[in-house]
Amino acid sequence: MTDDDFTTRLLTELNLDDVDETRATINSLMKQARAVLVSAINSNVDLKVYMNDDLFLGALDALTTQLFYDRALENNFSLGVQMMLVQLQAKYLNEGGDSNGNAQNS
Repeated sequence: MTDDDFTTRLLTELNLDDVDETRATINSLMKQARAVLVSAINSNVDLKVYMNDDLFLGALDALTTQLFYDRALENNFSLGVQMMLVQLQAKYLNEGGDSNGNAQNS
């Protein structure tokens, strides 16, 4: 899924007007949320893998939405985001490295 596809889909799901300002905001928040999730899961996994994983996309939806409505994350990650994050960490724990513990893209 491309960034633009994600943004378009989330705008529709949230019933937001597809205007330049809102699209730019959602796209920016999605990139921030994605960076947080990738860092928390396993930064050695290729982004294409994550963007084709329904569970990752669900977590990205949830965190992007949470950031849209609460930019400061005053109440931390929602329980849903936390639950999906734990599942993703378990799924990708040993991905993206070699048997010597070196990152795949080094």
